[in-house]
Amino acid sequence: MVNGKNKILIVDDEAVIRELMTDILTDEGYAVESVASPIRALDVLRDHPEYVLLFTDIMMPDMDGIQLIREARKIRPTLIPIVMTGFATLETARAAVKEGAYDYVLKPFSLGEIKLAVSNALERYNLANENARLLELTELFNISENIAAIRDESLLLNFVLKAALDRVSAERGSLMITTPDGKTLEVATSIGVPDAAAKTTVQVGSGISGWVAQNAKPLLVGDIQETPDLVEISRRLRDPSFISVPLERKAHGESAPSGLSDGQRVIAVMNVTQKKGGGQFTESDLKILSIVANHASVALENVRLIRDIQDAHLTTLESMALLLEAKDAYTHGHSQRVSDYSVMAAKRLGMNEQDVETLRLGAALHDIGKIGVKDSILNKTEKLTQEEWELIKQHPVIGYDVLAPVRFLTREHLELVRSHHERLDGSGYPDGLKAEDQSLKVRIIAVADSYDAMTSSRAYRRQLSLDYVASEIKRCAEKQFDPKVAELFIKLMQDGEIGHHTP
Repeated sequence: MVNGKNKILIVDDEAVIRELMTDILTDEGYAVESVASPIRALDVLRDHPEYVLLFTDIMMPDMDGIQLIREARKIRPTLIPIVMTGFATLETARAAVKEGAYDYVLKPFSLGEIKLAVSNALERYNLANENARLLELTELFNISENIAAIRDESLLLNFVLKAALDRVSAERGSLMITTPDGKTLEVATSIGVPDAAAKTTVQVGSGISGWVAQNAKPLLVGDIQETPDLVEISRRLRDPSFISVPLERKAHGESAPSGLSDGQRVIAVMNVTQKKGGGQFTESDLKILSIVANHASVALENVRLIRDIQDAHLTTLESMALLLEAKDAYTHGHSQRVSDYSVMAAKRLGMNEQDVETLRLGAALHDIGKIGVKDSILNKTEKLTQEEWELIKQHPVIGYDVLAPVRFLTREHLELVRSHHERLDGSGYPDGLKAEDQSLKVRIIAVADSYDAMTSSRAYRRQLSLDYVASEIKRCAEKQFDPKVAELFIKLMQDGEIGHHTP
């Protein structure tokens, strides 16, 4: 049986048929509505989403039953049509099935035929609904698993938005992030949004997104023209139907914590517009987006928490490197300068942002292994003995071993620490790697490290002239240094972009 939320709509221009069908189905406990016109039937379907079954005559004025089924399923794709006719032909049967009709009832019909047709149709509807629900739950579970596994904020936001658009069949959307002060929303990622709109910032409390952020409530609009108040704040949205959903902060995975301003309770707003096929978004779409937003908010906070922890650890490590250098006035600031030179070179060589950041951090930590070398050796003004030199040569390995347990440092970070004294011809240390086994990042830091060592004063000598440094880098190209990187550093020196370090 259907309840008040699952109704049957009967469409027939003959009053006696409508009355008979209504009596039959009402007696069986079904909720039934009947109309005489296909045009009226379409209006009813637009206004009432609870209809699941459509009985329609084939031959009617203004619009036949085949056309009605076609238009009705545009409004309600899950609607199950059953056609009735007293003039059955193979052609009309095929046309009805092609448009999605589930069954075919011939007039005059019996009570048993109607009951059986309805029972079978609703059984199919319920089964389809259950399968769709299970499929939806499976898809949402997969989305949740993927969201939880992402550790990069930008990748997370891109995945969330794409998954959200896919689940509700939308073609345009954006995710706006709340600034730390809770006063402004900034577009973090978008799909199908014009470039100008993708750079928009919105004050919390202003516009659709600002209203959602301020009130921490979702907003579902079927047709914005029917809500004049929203038209005023919508900034003339191109699409009449849209959904905006807040991503709220969680307290131990539950409700949003107290003590925050309205804007600070919401960490992001997801906006979805342009339903595929020009349809309207539904309550079901809103529920799906709310589930995705809930999982995304938890994941986003986790990503930021992990990032904060990583930043704290990295700050500690970088402080260790600075403290190590601070013990020797000659090497003070060396790691930071090597990092700056490496980043400059990487950008000039066209490296992507991620590689540049890897090089920045790896270069900042490259000499941390000297913590395992005695100060008396590091600060010795006389020539090192062979034994002392062998100890010095162990600092890349010590640094590697010290940093290897730090889980958020990648293999590439560790490679920079271990291999910054390798040479192209394989005569470097500690592993004797040749050119083909060295990444471009390693080759960059090797030149940057040597450049800063030569242009800085050390306990055992004063800084070397720029002309001598340039000639030495040129001389060592191809054997010790990558020729392209060496050429770049020489040009930077000649252009005055880098020079002597002044203590």
